Amino acid sequence: MASRRHPGQFDLFADAEDRPEPVETRRGRPSGFGGKPDLLVEVFDLVHDGRVGRLEHSGRVVELDGDGHCRHAHDDVAAMVESLLVQRYAVECGSAVLRHGAVRRDVLLVKLTRDGQNTRTRWSHLRGAR
Repeated sequence: MASRRHPGQFDLFADAEDRPEPVETRRGRPSGFGGKPDLLVEVFDLVHDGRVGRLEHSGRVVELDGDGHCRHAHDDVAAMVESLLVQRYAVECGSAVLRHGAVRRDVLLVKLTRDGQNTRTRWSHLRGAR
């Protein structure tokens, strides 16, 4: 019995190098923060406690220590705070003059919006269930 070759069928024992062209796959944009939900909860707590701000002249995210000083936030914390601001979970609410090193700088304070506060409350309920 003679075998007939169909156009979409591959020959398992073929001698020829007929290989199909690879299909391009598009990767989607990653969502979320890469598996760090505990850090996100800490950032929500920092913003809720009023310990996060942005330098007015450069826009960099700073952490406030409560003694009138501030320092640059870590990169992952800064990225999350900026994301919260873009997604409207947090807003800039006021300003204060704080010492950044030896220099006094104007700092825009960041607070949670109503949606941010609701999300923080939901996270706290999930954290309490562990």
